[in-house]
Order: sequence, then structure tokens, then C-alpha cells
Amino acid sequence: MAKDFYVMLAPIELKDGVDEAALIAASDAFEVDFASRHKGIVRRLLLRAEHGGYADLVFFESKADADRVAQAEAASAACMAYFKIMKTPDESQPDMGVLGFEHVKTYQ
Repeated sequence: MAKDFYVMLAPIELKDGVDEAALIAASDAFEVDFASRHKGIVRRLLLRAEHGGYADLVFFESKADADRVAQAEAASAACMAYFKIMKTPDESQPDMGVLGFEHVKTYQ
């Protein structure tokens, strides 16, 4: 992973009736059909919270790469297929609950 990077954490709440197996299948398809095709994505992790809920954690080479990929998501059928299994984020939250982080320091 590059020395400097940008990280985005997107919380995921599944729609009623959607289970983890469906989430993993949709996430796998999203990885193949979208994420793996975009320069600037270094690593992507699908996470499960201890008490329910999920999150997508994505490492980018830079904030500019994260912004470019976010714009491409809006026009992507692969993204829409992934997002359709999720509850709609709270639009009153800044960035609909997605958090972005700039790299400050790495500890070994």
C-alpha cells in the first residue's frame, strides 16, 4: 500500500429479507464489475459489525481518486445492483453517512 492514501468507510444496512450470503454475492459482483476496473483503488474490505450491520472500507491512492470513483459510481449499473440490496442511507447526514479519512501516520 502506498505511503499516503485516502480511506472511505461506507456503512451498509441491508434491506429486510437480504442476508449476508446475498451481500457477499453482490459485493463480489461489484468488485469484479466495478471496483477492480478503477485505477486508484488500492484495497477494499467488506466488514461485519459485532452487533449487526456491515461496512465497505476502501483504500484509495489519493482523495482525488476517491472523488473520481465516487463520481463514476453514480452512472454505474454495477453500483446500482450492489446498492439495491441496501437500505437507502439517511440523506440528512453529511455524505449520507460515508466517512472519508486522510492518512496521517502509519504505526507498525
